[in-house]
Amino acid sequence: MKKLTLIIALLCFTSFAFGQQIVNAGKSQYLLIIRFKTDFKPTSDDVVKNNIKKWQEYMGGLAKSGSLISGYRPASDGLTISGTEKSIKSTPYISDGEQISSVIIITAENTDAAKTIADKCPVFEFGGSVEVRPVMNTAGQ
Repeated sequence: MKKLTLIIALLCFTSFAFGQQIVNAGKSQYLLIIRFKTDFKPTSDDVVKNNIKKWQEYMGGLAKSGSLISGYRPASDGLTISGTEKSIKSTPYISDGEQISSVIIITAENTDAAKTIADKCPVFEFGGSVEVRPVMNTAGQ
């Protein structure tokens, strides 16, 4: 039974990976690193609810268009290990008052097309930022 499960898992993974290569042929992958302002205070609950709705539409639109590869939202807690001494802070990394909210992997024709996708991100309503970076395949092919 274990061997059968392993074979099925490998077949599913291979089919998924092959399918992704066909669907995204001619496109590159980009990382959208989305950061929010840690000191942002919404004016009301309705503002937050409206922004959540825009996020649902944004992510749904990316999925529907075939641009969305994956998305991750780290928990708000964590720790940061730094320097040669490996000093530990019991908080996630915050720089310039911003913390990573989400990481999304998309496909796009080029950096300009990825920027166009990033420009529509609802995080800007709350003063956040989106970093657009091409993904390099370091696993080899």
